[in-house]
Amino acid sequence: MFASLRSGLTPAWASLLVYGTLAVASVLPRDTADAASADSADGGDYSGLSSSAQCYDYIIVGGGLTGLVAANRLSENGRSSVLVLEYGPFDRSNKTLWPVNAQSLNLADMFNITSAPEPAMGGQRYSVRAGSVPGGGSTVNGMELDRASAADYDSWEQLGNPGWGWKGLFPYFKKSTDFTPPTPEIQAKYNYSWDESAYGNGPLQASFPDFQYPDNYPFFDAFAELNIPWVKEHAAGNAVGYFWTPASLDPKKKTRSSSLNAYYDPVSGRRNLNMLTEHQVTEVLFKNSRSLEAVGVKAINRKTGKEVQFRANKEVILAAGAVHTPQILQLSGIGPKDVLQAAGVKVKLDFPAVGSNFQDHPVAYLNWNLTNTFPYPGILTANQTYYQEALALYLYHLTGPFTKAQGSSTGFLSLPMLTDKTSSLLADLSAQDATSYLPSAYAANKELLAGYLAQRKILVNQLGAGSVAVLELPFSGAGSMPNAVEKPLSRGTVYLNATNPRGEPVVTHYAFQNPFDKSQLYAMVEFTRKLMATDAVKSLNPVETIPGPQYQTQDEVFNALAAGRTAFGSPALAPTFAHPSGTCPMMPRKIGGVVGPDLLVYGTRKLSVIDSSILPIIPAAHLQASLYAVGEKAADIIKGRGW
Repeated sequence: MFASLRSGLTPAWASLLVYGTLAVASVLPRDTADAASADSADGGDYSGLSSSAQCYDYIIVGGGLTGLVAANRLSENGRSSVLVLEYGPFDRSNKTLWPVNAQSLNLADMFNITSAPEPAMGGQRYSVRAGSVPGGGSTVNGMELDRASAADYDSWEQLGNPGWGWKGLFPYFKKSTDFTPPTPEIQAKYNYSWDESAYGNGPLQASFPDFQYPDNYPFFDAFAELNIPWVKEHAAGNAVGYFWTPASLDPKKKTRSSSLNAYYDPVSGRRNLNMLTEHQVTEVLFKNSRSLEAVGVKAINRKTGKEVQFRANKEVILAAGAVHTPQILQLSGIGPKDVLQAAGVKVKLDFPAVGSNFQDHPVAYLNWNLTNTFPYPGILTANQTYYQEALALYLYHLTGPFTKAQGSSTGFLSLPMLTDKTSSLLADLSAQDATSYLPSAYAANKELLAGYLAQRKILVNQLGAGSVAVLELPFSGAGSMPNAVEKPLSRGTVYLNATNPRGEPVVTHYAFQNPFDKSQLYAMVEFTRKLMATDAVKSLNPVETIPGPQYQTQDEVFNALAAGRTAFGSPALAPTFAHPSGTCPMMPRKIGGVVGPDLLVYGTRKLSVIDSSILPIIPAAHLQASLYAVGEKAADIIKGRGW
């Protein structure tokens, strides 16, 4: 097929190949290795802030997705200086850039975190996925660039956040992205669909890959056979059905588009913008314990081990993600009193909401053995000849299987699409004593409980109306059929480790603690079984292996999944789809919020949060597209303060 390309590999190309990857040379942006050392600040008071601390107008803690979006926009004003403090080092290797590498986990660029035992999942512990590299999740994710339905974002506004619904966010979705349609030949070959009016001309590049596996198409027919609606363009506010989703893929280079190379690199030469990598922020410094006005941060230079300080004239902006932003607040004395005292941290603000409301998308990795046609998903690892041909095709023509990241065809289905028991399931949910299934902090705090009940009321209405998806079912022609729970009713926590506060926090998802989530999952498994039994898929001779056809009742299916392992040895049921969110929710303080619609932390001044921790209810989508919009909107809000 690609014989001519194999024979035509030149010595110049061969010299660039190192262990199957292309060595990329690039000029790195400025990365100051060290900063002024400073004495430890007793209690975080202004008097302890070193006079030699470097001074900036804005200090952004976290050079991930939203952090770099905000850094770009805030530094547009040449009179404002911006510092980004990022935990990890740069990684511009092909492990992060080539789309094909997004099909597997890049653990080298992720934090090494293991959850606490999950009570409803047999006490097992699970990996907690979060990027530890400039660009954050946008550097290590599967590159799916999908948005949720309008109703998903409207729920944020309904929780007391004016301007944070679909109408207020849609301009920022457009501002962040630039979609390039496929060529007429590629469109005709793969039958992609889109609506360019849903996109703008922003820094982030979006496009479709130049390749799909042929066995993907029977699944399109299978959804139609079950009367699931086809959605031409999901990004315009209707993301319930099955549809194509673009990737964060540069259409010219055929490489990953991330917040690092789309937002930071083009402006890294600005004299008023600086990013320090390999710095772990350990504390926000305040003017005094009465006003809690943020004046700077304390950090550890991970290269030298030295403690350093930085002064902020205008604002400290937390963008460290849903796991580490609450940790930093708690280390700074803002969080649940009992958690702080157990860790030996001086309490500046007893704030039970910090670290609560933790959400992710639990996922079951269902599987069927299929009789696939050639080429099939997995062939790149199973057939070395095909791998080399595909590699050559990518190197010479920037096309073929290497342009494909994670799946670009997906079903996002509502509860009424899955089961005829929607009304009874929601009635049972509404009648629950919520405290029976929530972390203990909710029973002890009326504000936390009020916030959860407000969320539950909104979700019951949305799930009943079918206006949001509860199941993500990505498909690519393989027998692996992940079932991700998009609207979990369970809530987790992220708290300081009492014996090692600066180490990784204690993360407990409490996944499937609420029985409604088990019922949702069972409905999803039953639907997927129906999908695999359609006439459209029968030609692939599907044979169920996970959970296995012998498991039929809800308890049987759940227990089999919880105890099961995939062919790769990973858990068949996990509490996370690597979408951590919600731990500093944007809601009124009286119902368990940590920040308001202005993103400022309640009870403080000049301290804001702009990452996935502010999402009060997790959207039915991979998070990156939503977070680009959040980052863009956050930057406008911060610029409008008039500090």
